[in-house]
Amino acid sequence: MRLLFVIKGLVIAGGGAERVFVDVVNALTKRGHDVQVATFDRPDQKIFYDLDPAIPVHLLGAGDPGVPTPRFNMPMIMRRIRALARQIEPDAAVAFMHSTYVPIAFGLLGTGIPMILSEHTAGAHFDARPLQKALTRLTQRLSYAKTVVSPVIKAEHPISYHGNLAVLANPVDMHAFAPARLALPEKIILCVGGLRVEKGQDVLIKAFERIAGKFPDWRLRFVGDGVTRPQVEAQIAASPVKERIELPGVLKDVPAEYAKAAFVAVPSTYESLSMVAIEAMASSRPVIGFSDCAGPRALIEEGLNGLLIDPGDDKIAALSAAMTKLMQDQALRERMGKQAPDTVVAYSAEHVFDQWEELLGAAAHNMPVPKFA
Repeated sequence: MRLLFVIKGLVIAGGGAERVFVDVVNALTKRGHDVQVATFDRPDQKIFYDLDPAIPVHLLGAGDPGVPTPRFNMPMIMRRIRALARQIEPDAAVAFMHSTYVPIAFGLLGTGIPMILSEHTAGAHFDARPLQKALTRLTQRLSYAKTVVSPVIKAEHPISYHGNLAVLANPVDMHAFAPARLALPEKIILCVGGLRVEKGQDVLIKAFERIAGKFPDWRLRFVGDGVTRPQVEAQIAASPVKERIELPGVLKDVPAEYAKAAFVAVPSTYESLSMVAIEAMASSRPVIGFSDCAGPRALIEEGLNGLLIDPGDDKIAALSAAMTKLMQDQALRERMGKQAPDTVVAYSAEHVFDQWEELLGAAAHNMPVPKFA
């Protein structure tokens, strides 16, 4: 199949959606498909991620991926993607994330190209953004299919929108994280992900401060970067335990980070499906996260592969209590870590790539949308 995949940006280190995008296009290329990629990045910028060199990349020069796309840029994006699609003539087009798929879906109207929207954001994001929610619902109606990453996220959609909704999990290369299972962990609490308000790094720092005195040989480590880095840096600088909080930024060897960690914290306010949690579990590391966040709730099985935290009236206290439980009990950490890989086998990369091929083949041949969950 000839396929066009579009995402807002690949020139700066993003989050889980960008990594999934790259993994999917690379895998489909290796399976013999003619895959081309388009982004909103400027032509003079260099791609951060390791794309297969066989993949042609079209940089549309339509905005800064690090900030919201201005509305006045939308007509330009629609024109440029339409011109590119006419040039490529793909059997199907896929756009990742609502900031990309809304203008792309409108731009491809009337071309006859089957459009697949791939959403990686939890429904809570749209609760305070009614216009975004309306546009995502409208473009879903105009498209062949929309993918979401878990049954939990599917359930957030009205039943009337389930007809062309497919659950496609985030793929994880289990082999890449297997070596971490044999590594001797250090006393590190690891948090991986973009530095953004909804990721909850501020809450994790406060929770660590409350209990740091009881565990003087433990460290808190953040891997990632993002728009709230200045605030996180300032919070660390003002912390009474600042020398035990690490912020190395973006690191490409994430499996090595899991190997060093004792357990992984996912303190997000909202998240669709946590790639970090899946990777941590594949690395035999237990995970803690809040029960009111869709991502951790879909993955953490209480006491089996981690701790699912009821935030209650005091989120920081609840998080501190969960951290304390794991920090003081090595046997518990080891038991849950040993059990964790078996709980995420459904997210193995090859299985998910098979589902992507099935969905794209159905789109190209105008067949019903496959139901994977």
